[in-house]
Amino acid sequence: MGEFLSNKARIGIAFIIPPLGAIGGPPASEKWFSEMKERIVRKLKEMYPEIEFSIHDIKDSEDVKKFLEKEAGSIGYVVFILNCITGLVRPILYSYKPVIMIAESYGGSGDFLLEYSEAKTYDIPVIGEVTRDVSSKEVLEKINLLRTIHGLKNSRILFIVSPSEKYLLKLEYPLSIDLYSSLKSVEAITGITPIILDAKEFVKKYYEQVSDSEARTIADKWIREAEKNLETDIDEIVKSAKLYLAMKKAVKDYGANSIAVNCIVLRNIGILDAWPCLGYMELWSDNVIPVCEADPYSAVLIIAGKYLTGRPGFIVDVAVDSLRNEVIYYHCYAPLEPLGKEKGKYPYIITPAHLGLKKASIHVKLPVNETVTAVGLAPEDRILIIHTAEITSIEFSNYACSVKLIGKTNVKALAENWLRRSGWHRVIFYGDWREEFRELATLLKLRVLEEDRMVF
Repeated sequence: MGEFLSNKARIGIAFIIPPLGAIGGPPASEKWFSEMKERIVRKLKEMYPEIEFSIHDIKDSEDVKKFLEKEAGSIGYVVFILNCITGLVRPILYSYKPVIMIAESYGGSGDFLLEYSEAKTYDIPVIGEVTRDVSSKEVLEKINLLRTIHGLKNSRILFIVSPSEKYLLKLEYPLSIDLYSSLKSVEAITGITPIILDAKEFVKKYYEQVSDSEARTIADKWIREAEKNLETDIDEIVKSAKLYLAMKKAVKDYGANSIAVNCIVLRNIGILDAWPCLGYMELWSDNVIPVCEADPYSAVLIIAGKYLTGRPGFIVDVAVDSLRNEVIYYHCYAPLEPLGKEKGKYPYIITPAHLGLKKASIHVKLPVNETVTAVGLAPEDRILIIHTAEITSIEFSNYACSVKLIGKTNVKALAENWLRRSGWHRVIFYGDWREEFRELATLLKLRVLEEDRMVF
């Protein structure tokens, strides 16, 4: 996933190692600290070669002060408590930077128990682990959360919208409060940079500049690689290829790592005559993160999830069947590598959708008998929404969207807990990532709604 990062993350590492404490005293304690530190730092560099770790020994309050001054620009802090009970971690926690607190059971439990729970009551963005093996892979993988936050802060999303939408997104008018706030709120929470491009300008500068021969080469490739092509209007596939090449060029020119086209609106009002679904499928191969319908809430979740899970996420509408206790996730596109690059690509069919109204969609034969995590966001309320489901089958039919995943979850809980301000979309990631997203929410100072669990 390093290809999505534009620069190195800097993370401050603090080893809380007062010479005398619960673990014992010098010289034995200092020898133990040195061995433990060496093992941890070596593993960190092996696991995260793209991260700049700034290492500090904290033995007294003066060391804490120096650490906080020097690491003010870090994305967050990782604190290893190897000896206690001195309270040296407290000023670091109350810096309100994202903190991962890792305590060694014998030497660090005192400070961990006294500081962690109280910090949580003050909404300090901290997660923690206390264990005998503070250098274990399971523990050090928590640092990927800070890497994810860095990835968000360094992401640039190119939004292609109509001229009037661009105008309303730039200034807060009474009729555009929600539209204006949709970008401002996700920007405030995650640090992403939204770039708004007038779709008419995009069409003139990029889409119309793609030659038919260039587009036809891509279209032929898509048709050739598809398991089947049911789209009889080949010109629609060529136009989708033309749009793909235009999106790819625009992303490069604007220095973005993600693109979000308001496809339905732009097609319906006649500004754009192509659908982006096939292009979105291809953009993952170019290390560009695609976002359906210019949805900013889902955009930040797809980006976050890519760093967090190593897998591509995709937007779905959520339909339910309460009699069968089934959930149906549908949209007109899905990535071909939902389990990550190492698991390879799944077959796809090019097909119309919505009873033939929508052209050049794709149906991906996604894996079944797998857990998926569905994530939503209500940024105005600072709530991250999570549920999981067990995928039992896929459905290929002409009504609604072309990709349909059928799963089992607590449908009654979904219906009762659905937060209207989160919208209809959810972002799907293959795998059970509930805990990882919960921890990310904590570090971003978001509340969590587990919408598949009944609230009494």
